[in-house]
Amino acid sequence: MNRRNFLSRNLAAALSGAAIGASITGRAKAATEEKTRISGPAGRPLRIGMIELDTSHADSLARAIGDMEGAELTAVINRGLVYGKERTDKFVSEHKVKHVCKTLEEMVPLVDVALSIGVNWENHVSDVEPFIKAGKPTFIDKPVIGRESDAHRLMELVTKYKTPVFGGSTYRYQDNLVQFKQEFQKRADKVALTVYGKINSHGRDDMLDLIYYGIHGTEIMQELMGLGAVSVNYLDFFRKQHIIHVHYDDRPPVILMLGWARNQNEVALLTDRSIENLAPGGGETYSKILTGMAESIATRKADRPISEQVEACRILIAAQKSRILGRKVYLAELTEADGFNGKKFGLEYARFRAMSREELRNWREAEHR
Repeated sequence: MNRRNFLSRNLAAALSGAAIGASITGRAKAATEEKTRISGPAGRPLRIGMIELDTSHADSLARAIGDMEGAELTAVINRGLVYGKERTDKFVSEHKVKHVCKTLEEMVPLVDVALSIGVNWENHVSDVEPFIKAGKPTFIDKPVIGRESDAHRLMELVTKYKTPVFGGSTYRYQDNLVQFKQEFQKRADKVALTVYGKINSHGRDDMLDLIYYGIHGTEIMQELMGLGAVSVNYLDFFRKQHIIHVHYDDRPPVILMLGWARNQNEVALLTDRSIENLAPGGGETYSKILTGMAESIATRKADRPISEQVEACRILIAAQKSRILGRKVYLAELTEADGFNGKKFGLEYARFRAMSREELRNWREAEHR
């Protein structure tokens, strides 16, 4: 199995699934719901800036903004890692974007909030830094950070400037997970939690998709467990599954099963007398995030602490370090040298998106041999 192919398989599934899901959600919402109403400062439309057009997330967010009353996609930046000027021109025309900016500094005064959604997570913190310093709420797509040094920098910025920062996996906002969480936290009979996450690693050393796709399952876990992970032990890689133990003091143990075995993210809670299962899903998520960002301009509060958003990523950074060292790793022992290579992931993503139809067809046939 070619090392490059592990990423490609994930991308194909993610992109096709996102397109189908967005289409179905859009039609259902149009047929059954009124537009969500929000506003920016002084009652005028909320001006939104978008950084990077690398993925289908840009299109999904743009459609969500278009479906809201009182919001506009005002400005975009596309540096062209994945798509060039043709993508920018088409996107701007389709979504009626007023400004195409060349720099972050140019965008800051044009918008009220900013969305950082590039695939290279090494740019996430530097991309939102000018907006945080200007007091403008930001959203950082998953993974919020991929390196311990970025975790420290983001925490420092939010602590100093008190700017609301949203971000991470949208699974946290799924209606049924929110309901399951309420019951989960009340229960006194919890024995253990297993979380299954869909990623496509071909070998023990295929780790980039662990942070980009495995973050979904990890954030689902943390939404239920809350802050306070103490240590992480990378246990095994078996039949294309990363098997990871996450330890919390005085709380049930957690096993993350991240790999090929499940076609969806799923939770299995073992209690004293039963096993409770949940596949998070249901409800439109981007409108919830954008509404929260609009409200945070006045309240100066995000929907969850930045420490919680960062810890889910740090759990996977610790998992990678544990795999390398062959032992349990405490989150407290992570150093600024620890983390995942976002530049490498971005280039792999771009390479896949540049494949011709024939190359893509040949790759798919090879995958199924």
